[in-house]
Amino acid sequence: MGEIIPTPIPSLTPEECAAFDSLPTAVVIFVADLILYANPVALGIFEADHPKRVLGHSVHEFIYPLDQERVVARIRRAEAGNVINPPTEFRIYTQRHQVRVIALTSRTVRVEGQIGLIATFLDMTERCAMEERLRQSDEQFQHLMHTMQDVFYRTDVEGITRYVSPSVVNVLGYQQSEIVGQLASAFYPDQTDRDALIETIKKQGYVRDFPGQMRCRDGRIIDISISSTILLDETGQYAGLEGIWRDITQRRQLERKLEQLASRDELTGISNRRYSLEELDKRISRHQRHGRDTAVCILDLDHFKRINDQHGHLAGDQVLREFAHVVQSELRNTDHFGRLGGEEFLLICEDSSATNTSLLAQRILEKVASNPVRINPQTITQVTVSIGATLMDTNDESGSTILSRADEALYRAKTAGRNRICWFQEIATLSAP
Repeated sequence: MGEIIPTPIPSLTPEECAAFDSLPTAVVIFVADLILYANPVALGIFEADHPKRVLGHSVHEFIYPLDQERVVARIRRAEAGNVINPPTEFRIYTQRHQVRVIALTSRTVRVEGQIGLIATFLDMTERCAMEERLRQSDEQFQHLMHTMQDVFYRTDVEGITRYVSPSVVNVLGYQQSEIVGQLASAFYPDQTDRDALIETIKKQGYVRDFPGQMRCRDGRIIDISISSTILLDETGQYAGLEGIWRDITQRRQLERKLEQLASRDELTGISNRRYSLEELDKRISRHQRHGRDTAVCILDLDHFKRINDQHGHLAGDQVLREFAHVVQSELRNTDHFGRLGGEEFLLICEDSSATNTSLLAQRILEKVASNPVRINPQTITQVTVSIGATLMDTNDESGSTILSRADEALYRAKTAGRNRICWFQEIATLSAP
């Protein structure tokens, strides 16, 4: 700061000083650009440890150089026109050479016959810094929203979408404006998915990788994974959700394919051995709980080795595929049919008595026998099947015990001439005509 200029200046009365000293805002009075008075709040903003650090100094000493022209023009305009300057923000230097931002308004006054200005101002440094941080934060947020592939969203207590990131157009095909203001549930093909999401978030406050589906603009249904957090109002009540969701359709398709490969027989498309044995264990547990009649059958193609030897393994594969198709056409949705290996298959008929299962088996025997398989344009081969059957018992604890009984019955069907069903302990025996 420059030295104090010993220029005579007007003074205020003690009463005037006392009135200004009591104000909660900063007040400065200056005449001919020299500071005549500064109240305690103003001295604090200037970081002055004594009034003499401010009083008698030119206002120009405190104005930031880049703001000098604009501020001086306002001073001259007020002095010439006796007007009130509207609030404006500019930078000042403090006695400690710190830069602060103040919001100042001023008007002309007369002090001992001279024209001067009285100015009131507020320290806006923190607010400006906060606004700058908010601006930078908003810029970073907008940059993130425009570059992320996942979709960020926010909904209110009514489930109405209040914000969705621009990336939504790449996922659903909708523009932001077409989604904001709409119910989020309108884009769910199944409302219960949305209900389950809300219920879970209200219960635990958040979800991570919550599964769901959404409908695209073109009608496609995609799989999504949702990670969201609950929003609460000032009273702690539910106010909405915010979070992200991503399109995992390709991942789910791959998972389904892997699941299918793990559970399906590659040749016939029906359940494989591992999955069929797991299903048998599940049916055993249900039988022990509910006691419903459940029949277990092993089906084995007759003279299958001869087909392979005479026509080759490709012909054998064709026979297995045709056989699986024929059997499936006779089954209920509740029946389980799988391939144990080679030409051996497993059939589980839940809630089916020995009589009903025998009738089903008879239909299978007849349909298989009446549908010869065309191996090539010149060759057709006749196929028959033998079936060994048993009913589950409440004492059965493992699938191996049941399969052993069914296998024994299958052996008797084979030795009795094939193309027939035999029950364990000869509960019933039906032969094809």
